[in-house]
Amino acid sequence: MQTEYTIEDLRRLDFGPANLCVVGDPIAHSLSPLMHNAALKYLAKTDEKFAEWKYLKFRLRPEEIAEALPIFKAKNFIGINFTVPHKLTAAQLADETDPDARLMGACNTFSLTQYGMWRGSNTDGYGLEAALGAEFSRGFEDSDVAIIGAGGAARAAAFYAALKGARIRIFNRSSERMEKLASDMRANGLDCSCAIFRGRFPEGLPEDLIIVNAAAVGLKGTDPSVADFSTAPKGAVFLDMPYIAGDETPSVKDARKNGLRAASGLSMLAWQGAKSLSIWTGMPPLGDIMVRALKENASPR
Repeated sequence: MQTEYTIEDLRRLDFGPANLCVVGDPIAHSLSPLMHNAALKYLAKTDEKFAEWKYLKFRLRPEEIAEALPIFKAKNFIGINFTVPHKLTAAQLADETDPDARLMGACNTFSLTQYGMWRGSNTDGYGLEAALGAEFSRGFEDSDVAIIGAGGAARAAAFYAALKGARIRIFNRSSERMEKLASDMRANGLDCSCAIFRGRFPEGLPEDLIIVNAAAVGLKGTDPSVADFSTAPKGAVFLDMPYIAGDETPSVKDARKNGLRAASGLSMLAWQGAKSLSIWTGMPPLGDIMVRALKENASPR
C-alpha cells in the first residue's frame, strides 16, 4: 500500500523534480497512484523524461487545501487530482478554470500553467461516459439518467450528461444541495427534475434508465446499499462511482442480486484519471493501460 502523506509531510519533505498527486479525505483506499504510476512507466518507455515523474496521495482536510496549494507548487507538483470531499472547494480555489468546470462548479483536476497558475478542470464526466460505454455499451445522448447525490461528483455527472443530451433526474437524501444543483442547471438552460430519495425508486421511471451513484456510500464493504434495487426498473443499468479494491461495492452486489447490470467505479476511475494524465502530459488518454493496472494489481484490503 502506498504511503499516505499529510500536510506536515508536504511542508517538510522533498518529493523530487516532477510530481503528481491525489488529495482527499479519506484517501487510504485510493488506487489512483497504482494506475497513474503504471501509465507513467508505460510513457517512460518512449520518453525518458517521464521516468522522473511520480504520483502520490495526500490526506488533507478541507481547511488545509488553501495552505497546501502554494506548497505543492514550491515542491514541484505539476498536477493534482481532487476526490471526496474536495471537488467543490477546489473549484473555488483555482486561479482559473476550464469552461466546463466553471459551469459545473466542481474540479477534480488542477494543472500548473506556464505562468505558475493552478488551472482547474473536471474529467469526471468524460470518465463516467467512457465507463458506461465500456461496461454497458451505453452513452448519454437521448438517455434517461438518474443521479444519486448532489455533491461535486454529482454536479459533474449531471452537467456533463445534460450537455451530452441526457434527461436528468437528481435523487438526494436532503434538499439543500439537491435544489441548488437543479437550480444551477436550469439557470444554464439545462432541464432536470429532482426528488428526495430514501432508498426506494419512484414508480414510472424509464425501463432503460441509467442509474449513477455519485454519493460516497459504498467506499467500505460494511456500507449499506445506496438504494433498494428491487424497486428499480429491471432494464436499468447501474454504475457505482465508489469502488473497493479487489471486490464489488455493496450497492453493485445488491443491484445484481435484483437483476440489474451493474459495475463499480474502477472503469470510471481509470478513464477520468487517463484524461487528467493526458492534460498534464499532452499525450493521448491511456485508459486501457490504467484499467489493466487496476485489474491486475488491485487486491482486497
